[in-house]
Amino acid sequence: MSYLSLHGILETGKLNGANYDDWFRNLRIVLMHEKLIDIIDKSVVTALASSNDVKASKTYERYLEQCNITKCIILASMSFQLQRQHQDMKPPTIIEHLKKMYGGQSGTTRYQLSMFLFKSSMTVNDQVGPYVLKMNDLIEQLKKLGFTIGKELSQDLIL
Repeated sequence: MSYLSLHGILETGKLNGANYDDWFRNLRIVLMHEKLIDIIDKSVVTALASSNDVKASKTYERYLEQCNITKCIILASMSFQLQRQHQDMKPPTIIEHLKKMYGGQSGTTRYQLSMFLFKSSMTVNDQVGPYVLKMNDLIEQLKKLGFTIGKELSQDLIL
């Protein structure tokens, strides 16, 4: 088992609302490393705790334990105000609620980036290299937000 801890990336980038996209990406990285990503990605285990089947009962107990660990990781990576708001929810419910609250920010960010990209132009005294790098960076940021610009349009915007 690896002793590498990635929890530090969540500590330095606690969710405060404005950083939802970065926080969620980092949360997924930590949960993948801890082998807990299924807790927020897959549906709830349907095994009953009162089942007579010992294997099903142990599976359910393990699932509950993993839910608790996941919940602790999620809550520890939030501001105190958000912790109080979500402390009584299960991990998938927390994620769903946060997406509703802050997930729309990526649309606003996408709009602002694309507006800046389409309005950008090189002035007479600008150097070509830094300008092209800036434009490529904007195009890559849009791609990360799910807005892929074709190769030809990218070239046209840069030119």
